[in-house]
Amino acid sequence: MEDLQYQIRGGNQIILSDELVREIEDRYQRSREDRFQLYLLSSALRNKYLNKKTNTYEEEFQTWYTSNGLTKIFGQLPNFTKYCGGGDVINWVGTKTSDPQKYLAQLPLSVGALYELSIILKSDEDLFPLLLQFTPSRKSLDEPKYDWGTKKPPLISNDATEQKLRNWRRKWDSPPPPKVKRSDKRTLKFVEITCNGELLDFHRKTGEKIGVLDLDDVDQFLVKLRALFDEHTNIKFKLTDHMDYLTNAYFKRKDSFDVTKNIGKKKSSNKKYV
Repeated sequence: MEDLQYQIRGGNQIILSDELVREIEDRYQRSREDRFQLYLLSSALRNKYLNKKTNTYEEEFQTWYTSNGLTKIFGQLPNFTKYCGGGDVINWVGTKTSDPQKYLAQLPLSVGALYELSIILKSDEDLFPLLLQFTPSRKSLDEPKYDWGTKKPPLISNDATEQKLRNWRRKWDSPPPPKVKRSDKRTLKFVEITCNGELLDFHRKTGEKIGVLDLDDVDQFLVKLRALFDEHTNIKFKLTDHMDYLTNAYFKRKDSFDVTKNIGKKKSSNKKYV
């Protein structure tokens, strides 16, 4: 096992050289490859031990998972499933694209971003290759493919965040209505819908989502609401959502409970990593 030194190097050990560049590149690539393999391994475990009829993991797997403390690595099983989704994306790019190495390098690394991509992949596998080339848009669900907007840069990039991908997916699955003119008369308030504040609840120690409501639930409910509106209904009523506000608040709160970001904020210990 490599003898690792967990301390910042002194200035005399840091020289701007080709050797330092190679070390940085090597460590980055190894870290990325290890993470990808972890996603693929997770997906393989799910494929073998998930009961397709009940959509639950076999008791044998759950016992093994808990008794070996894998919650410390993946979190609870719902969060483990997000790693599995990442493995599905990596497997697809690695086996079904024209240039796997090129497009694997284009993938983001975070579990949240890869999970968002896995939802898109599962929903529309034919759309996925387009996202490696462009950031498509459409004005309605039934808009012909030849009318789609296809702007650069591609939606899928190694710096794509979970929030960016979710926002795109929401607008793709439920295109917002066109902007109305200032003369719009649909101004009389009719109904008001609010959502449970537990949308913004996360576990203080683990950072995992808790509460009765998650952002996916809000997205799905909005899709149902928009499905009630057609060209005739839109003349009489207007649906206005505040999803940008809710999404920003959600990810701001999620980041504040990210255990990896809060490590440096904990009280210092006398333990030395040397």
